[in-house]
Amino acid sequence: MALSDLDRGLIKDCIEGDPQAWKNFCDRFAGLVMDVVDDTVVFARGSANNSNTQLPDGPLNERLAEEFFEELSSNRFAMLRAFRGDSSLATYLAVLARRSILGRLSQSLTT
Repeated sequence: MALSDLDRGLIKDCIEGDPQAWKNFCDRFAGLVMDVVDDTVVFARGSANNSNTQLPDGPLNERLAEEFFEELSSNRFAMLRAFRGDSSLATYLAVLARRSILGRLSQSLTT
């Protein structure tokens, strides 16, 4: 799927530092990120239960989504600048979110 003009514009405006564009970006992709977080946490909990390891309880999902968006905006949106358009932006974000969340969950298991 080709990158839509809306997504291309959001990426460009975010990289250029437009705070309204970042808000619009977050609003546009919050549902996707929360779905990825929810699925990934369920997967990780199942894996942790099979290995006699426990994930922390609490409002984990919302925190993980917030941390992902913070990571996405870090280093002047380096992760967005790295997007080459080989997939849809939603697919790219879903892969990044899943990797980020699994990394954070594995860190919480080792600390």
